[in-house]
Amino acid sequence: MITYINNRNLEPHPDNPRRELGDLSELVASIRKQGILQNLTVVPSPDKPGKYRIVIGHRRFAAAKIAGVDDLPCAINAEMKYPEQLAVMMSENIQRSDLTITEKVGGVQMLMDFGMDAGAIASNTGISETSVRRYAKLAALNKKAMKQ
Repeated sequence: MITYINNRNLEPHPDNPRRELGDLSELVASIRKQGILQNLTVVPSPDKPGKYRIVIGHRRFAAAKIAGVDDLPCAINAEMKYPEQLAVMMSENIQRSDLTITEKVGGVQMLMDFGMDAGAIASNTGISETSVRRYAKLAALNKKAMKQ
């Protein structure tokens, strides 16, 4: 079910692996011309009653604000647990060529920190298990370097 939620009641997910939204100008122009054609997926904020965290649609949210759109179509998923939110965000972004290796490595590390192994991450995100293992090794190297 799609519910329209005012953008003041939406917030970007703090652990979205995608840190840079990139150039939004074409998306802003599209939203101004055609509106928002695909809903966002949100979960209730764990610490702010009446607010929602964006799981899918961070770029649309940012572009809609620039375009002056106040109410956004959202699918609310109150059952999605935190590790699943991370997996969904990784799955949505991993195929994009502009997602940096650092963002991919960080996303895999967050999922591992929540107890997911390489096989579970692969099956939940669509990333090959071989790539998950490579990203995990890079994350381990990064942790070592950060400690020095």
